[in-house]
Amino acid sequence: MADCGPECEETLREIQHYLDHEVDDVIRVRVEVHLSGCDPCTDRAEFHKHLKALLQTKCAQNDIPDGLHDRIRQVISTLDTSTD
Repeated sequence: MADCGPECEETLREIQHYLDHEVDDVIRVRVEVHLSGCDPCTDRAEFHKHLKALLQTKCAQNDIPDGLHDRIRQVISTLDTSTD
């Protein structure tokens, strides 16, 4: 967005957290006020909202292959011990 100002930049930085309901009330209100008056940011928020819903739908259709949970836990435990 060529004419994107600081308010747009701040809103777009917080948009994922806002959509996931992971912002405090101050940021939530700030984002909602900005979105109510900024069509380009509202369009971006709607795009992310629809993308998130599509991914949740598509990912929920497939079962996780046998043993994948165990392999992921093994990798994570290896990473946890290598940072000490």
